[in-house]
Amino acid sequence: MLRAFLATGLLLLATACATPVVDFDEPTVELVGLRPLPAEGLEARFGLRLRVQNPNTKALAIEGLAYQVYLREKKVLSGVSSQAVTVPAYGEEIVELEAGVGVLGSLALLRDLMDQPVDSGLPYRLETKLSLGGALRALRLNSEGVIAPGR
Repeated sequence: MLRAFLATGLLLLATACATPVVDFDEPTVELVGLRPLPAEGLEARFGLRLRVQNPNTKALAIEGLAYQVYLREKKVLSGVSSQAVTVPAYGEEIVELEAGVGVLGSLALLRDLMDQPVDSGLPYRLETKLSLGGALRALRLNSEGVIAPGR
């Protein structure tokens, strides 16, 4: 009886070890649009467009996200969204978000832009946390780029 139990346990262990590990590559998130929206009180509002690309063989179910946008190394925008998005396998989706900037952050950025005008573009850094459905954990992703004038 003990031998049969041990043999079954070893067989299950060998089968588990032979099961291939799921191949998962991190998605990418890029800032592809930033536009001013009508202000609300003392808060400036911006519309953000993020492109999420999924380099995997299975769809990526995003249950929510948190983000921070830095312009010239100053945190300017941040927010969260519970908007559910499914990015198809080897596909991409554009996520539209709204973010607010308090009056102090707006004034600091305005002063910085007046001291150093944007001629060739405004450097940014985007930090994103994606909450994924299923057994996957939350992913923390960073990207950098330049917002071209007039974009």
